[in-house]
Amino acid sequence: MEKSKMKKMKWFENWFDSKYYQILYKNRNQEEAKLLIDNLINKFKPNKYSCFLDLCCGNGRHATYLNKQGFKVDGVDLSDKSLNIARKNKNQNLNFYCEDMREYVKNNKYDFILNLFTSFGYFETKQDNLRVIKNSCKSLKINGYFIIDFFNSEIIKKNIIEKEIKIINDIIFKINKSYDKEFIYKQIEINDKGSKYTFTEKVRLLNKSSFIDLSKGLNLRLEETFGDYYLNPFNELNSDRLIIVFKKINNYE
Repeated sequence: MEKSKMKKMKWFENWFDSKYYQILYKNRNQEEAKLLIDNLINKFKPNKYSCFLDLCCGNGRHATYLNKQGFKVDGVDLSDKSLNIARKNKNQNLNFYCEDMREYVKNNKYDFILNLFTSFGYFETKQDNLRVIKNSCKSLKINGYFIIDFFNSEIIKKNIIEKEIKIINDIIFKINKSYDKEFIYKQIEINDKGSKYTFTEKVRLLNKSSFIDLSKGLNLRLEETFGDYYLNPFNELNSDRLIIVFKKINNYE
């Protein structure tokens, strides 16, 4: 019965709430997170009353750092385990909510919505990705910014490391990466002292044109496209990241 339930879960529902996800990614670069946030603040100059949403906030590293800079921040994520870590830093101006990014809407609440560190493209259908964009647009105030930090699909495909083994806390992680026309896959085989598990990350291969297409008709205007956390211009041939910045120009029905 329990195995049957697990099979019905989407990969991100299962994997992100696994203890092995936290172990594998425990050393994510906090300095890198600070670098991006600092440069975004310097570029877009939010005022002290600006309200932020960290959409798919995970452990809350971006949200917490933003809050320490004096801003009001909400964090939303589907993973209870990640949110339990994030909530250790909760205060009156930093709150976290367990929500599906496809469903979360707070009409005209936010000056900035951030979707960082490749937290987009997890869904099977274009319609689900579109729901995220549409609800984010609804949640933005007029002249608010929706900033998406995604990988550069061309560079990911070009530099893919197909096989890799990591040993963390005596747990063996065998990582196999591949891609097709639509998705990039990361199969993670885990051996924890003889107990074996397999998870697969699956993220849609989106490019700049894909995001522009998703934004059509939603009163979002493409403002900037950056290629790294220093906010250098995006170049499809050599940029590590694709950082898309949309601005909400008016409301829509």
